[in-house]
Amino acid sequence: MNAPAISTAALALFALAGSATAQIGNSYCSANANSTGGPSVISATGSTDVALNDVTLSCTSLPLNAFGYFVTSQTQAFIPGPGGSSGNLCIGGSIGRYAGNIVSSGSTGAVSLTIDVTALPAPTGSYAALPGDTVNFQFWHRDATGGQVTSNFSPGLELSFDSAAPTFEQDVWPMLTQPNTNAPECIICHGSFGGLNMGTTAASAYAALVNVASTSFNCQGSIYVVPGDVQSSLLYDKLANPTPSCGSQMPFGGTFAGDVNVIRDWIAAGAAF
Repeated sequence: MNAPAISTAALALFALAGSATAQIGNSYCSANANSTGGPSVISATGSTDVALNDVTLSCTSLPLNAFGYFVTSQTQAFIPGPGGSSGNLCIGGSIGRYAGNIVSSGSTGAVSLTIDVTALPAPTGSYAALPGDTVNFQFWHRDATGGQVTSNFSPGLELSFDSAAPTFEQDVWPMLTQPNTNAPECIICHGSFGGLNMGTTAASAYAALVNVASTSFNCQGSIYVVPGDVQSSLLYDKLANPTPSCGSQMPFGGTFAGDVNVIRDWIAAGAAF
């Protein structure tokens, strides 16, 4: 899985692509401008697989040193200026508040919060997200306009949760056999040459990857797939990172056509065949 270094321009493009694929959920509902002159932006990273319990909420383009907290509900709504706010409330019904996790945007105008999907807040306590549930989030924050204290909201963010952990045969193997963008299929270069030999079947590829150490010069000793440990898995490192821990990002000279988040979730869930 080694190749000559790729250009700086290509690395920049891969970095952009990598950051885009890390996002989960869909933004909805318009937000009004805050004192920065524009609206805030809400996003999430991680996985919608409830079994992995891996969701981090973020909000950017906030006023500096603004305090606030995330709110959540399974119901979407549109309520302009609730309680005299300068923003729009995009959730309704039973609204839960992360009031115990008040955060400040500090000097960057950004906040983040890793949440527990098995204990989402609600007015009567907490509940666990189940496969098939759609849960909505917003960020409420303090602000000041024209010397007057007010508050505002981010747009809404919709997360649809599932539970089916990916398997190699059904989810990962098809991505390794499809043409990449400006590069051939992974198994073309790693089916009969190129250090890693995955063969021509899902079974042979699985056997060549899981708990197997690389023998290539730059990455010798690194394990391609460590079940349950994404960060120690060379396969994910090579596909997801513009500057992997050894060698060059794969596929060399092109962009991976599959979804690296699926590979991440597959490894994290135990790398089942």
